[in-house]
Amino acid sequence: MMTTRKESEFFSMELKEIVRKIVEAKRAYYGPSGKPIMSDQEYDALEDLLRELCPDHPVLAKVGSEPSSAWEKATHDMPMGSLAKVHGEEEFRKWASKFPPDTLFIAQPKLDGLSIELKYQGNLVQAVTRGDGTTGENILMNALKMKGVVKDSLAMMCSVRAEVLLLKSDFERINDTILNEKDKYSNERNAAAGISRRLDGAYCQYLNVIAYDITSDYKSELPKETLDRLPYPDEVDKPSILSNMGLIVPPTYTGGVEAMVNAFKKFKLQRDDYEFCIDGVVIKVNSSKTQNEMGSINGKPRAQIAWKFDPPGAAATLESISWEVGRTGVVTPLGHVKPVEIDGSIISNVTLHNIAQISRLNIGISDTVMLVKAGDIIPFIESVLEHKGQPIEIPTHCPSCGEPLENNDIQLFCRNVGCPAKNFFRIMNWIKVTEIDNFGESLLDRLFDDKGIVREIADIYKLTPQDIASIEGWGEHSAEVILDNIEKTRVMEPERFLTAIGIPGISNKTAEDLIKKFGSMEAVLQAKEPDIVAMRGYSDISAKAIVDGLKGFQEEILNLMKIIKFENQDTEQGKLAGMTFCFTGAMARPRSEYQDMVKVAGGKNLSSVTKDLKYLVCNEDHGSSKSQKAKKYGTKIITEQEFLAMIGDIPVTTNSTDKTAVLKNIPLFEK
Repeated sequence: MMTTRKESEFFSMELKEIVRKIVEAKRAYYGPSGKPIMSDQEYDALEDLLRELCPDHPVLAKVGSEPSSAWEKATHDMPMGSLAKVHGEEEFRKWASKFPPDTLFIAQPKLDGLSIELKYQGNLVQAVTRGDGTTGENILMNALKMKGVVKDSLAMMCSVRAEVLLLKSDFERINDTILNEKDKYSNERNAAAGISRRLDGAYCQYLNVIAYDITSDYKSELPKETLDRLPYPDEVDKPSILSNMGLIVPPTYTGGVEAMVNAFKKFKLQRDDYEFCIDGVVIKVNSSKTQNEMGSINGKPRAQIAWKFDPPGAAATLESISWEVGRTGVVTPLGHVKPVEIDGSIISNVTLHNIAQISRLNIGISDTVMLVKAGDIIPFIESVLEHKGQPIEIPTHCPSCGEPLENNDIQLFCRNVGCPAKNFFRIMNWIKVTEIDNFGESLLDRLFDDKGIVREIADIYKLTPQDIASIEGWGEHSAEVILDNIEKTRVMEPERFLTAIGIPGISNKTAEDLIKKFGSMEAVLQAKEPDIVAMRGYSDISAKAIVDGLKGFQEEILNLMKIIKFENQDTEQGKLAGMTFCFTGAMARPRSEYQDMVKVAGGKNLSSVTKDLKYLVCNEDHGSSKSQKAKKYGTKIITEQEFLAMIGDIPVTTNSTDKTAVLKNIPLFEK
């Protein structure tokens, strides 16, 4: 059947949505917080879907995410790509069959932490995070505090690839010191990633580094039999080389295919005995020569594979399906199963992702299904064990507003701008993005549905103490606290404002790009498609979606602009008026706090050193690129304390409570 122009455009939009989700997932997973927005299984499913729709799409070859501007950027000596994955013994044997029967492999645990490259020039000179696989963040100041990092006295010129890990016991103890629930880390991997990038260096002394790879261009007093095999040491050589350097290495098995299958079973059996988290086994062809000859595809080495552990699961009966409308109009199926216990949690609701998943599984009500906790956290239906019921009926109209739904055989969409469910979640998005504390979904539900007094974002700013206090379970004190928190959001950055509106296609990064390009919200509203296409990374389709979205919400945006005041509009008379600042290097407090001080005092923050920069704030001058540029331009370099002296009576605020002194060191591999 020939595809119509309308269908082709729609397909392009949905392809873009898949790519957007993949990019956002990478940014969240590899970003400063290290907090994923979806499970590994959901991410893999998105990549598989994109590979099916557009196998040559460049995002499939992209590794990690662009490094944050908070740390100095550095280029990797060895590209830090990702590995292709297999699930199950059959897939592994299929991969292994590509090699001769006598091929020697090695197996090591797939460490679930933050990948890092340690660069040595006699001593440790850089510690670079994965970033986008080519460029990452140099977190040297934090790495020097981590256990397992050899700092100096090395007769080596090399680069080492390692994993930063947090012990399970330390994870619990660190979380116990964090009083604010929303600031607690969700798991060990997220904690290791987040702590590694902390600008104040807190908790880094409780991180552990395990090394597993090394570049061949090194010089050392190694045994002659090892040196004779350079410049390509085989995989079996690397653990001993790394160990001789004083670094900690993972347990390693060697052998043929059967030995690798047995190694996988041993690691899986011992998984809970380790004090660090592993989520599979990395298997490599031992011969470095073979690895170099085979090369890679989409950045993934052909001679290496990650054999993932299956997440915990259980069988259950699917009792019903409900359909939920999100703020962008995507209608998602939610499965309700007979309660069952998985990994210590009682599960009754599971995700079905989309209608394509329902079709693929051919699932029906009353079917017996296999539930899996994706990433050991989010439950989903992996397969149907026994078909008993009728196929699920796909809705044709929105369950919230009753308008016809669009169906592209992958997802359902409600395009009604006035859909109550979409408006509810858009309001909730505003609350979350603007960080109105204590204003949760349950309160909004009462104000939105029961009372009907908050039906759009602007209604939040019309609430009275009585509106909240009159709700059962809420008193006058709670009402005053929430209204105070609402008042705090009457002043915000235009980028946050634009993100919080919840316009489909406008993420936080897009909002930042638009404000940077056009300068103000007023100018953004007047933006034309060609202007946006001229911006790096924006296509005709994305530009049209942005312009259409802005037009569709223009009336609401203009009304909110009468309520919200944008920062830096009336700050020309502040103490730092006319001054520009750039903060770099490790500091005692989060850099964002100092940047907020600059804004409040009328100054301006720059992310890089330019001729317009007046002050570069850094505690130690290590000859970084920023300090070199500052000296070249004649920019004044000041310390953190000198900056605080300039700011004077602008208070330094923090919600953090540091109790790391009470934490104990625990042996790395001790349970």
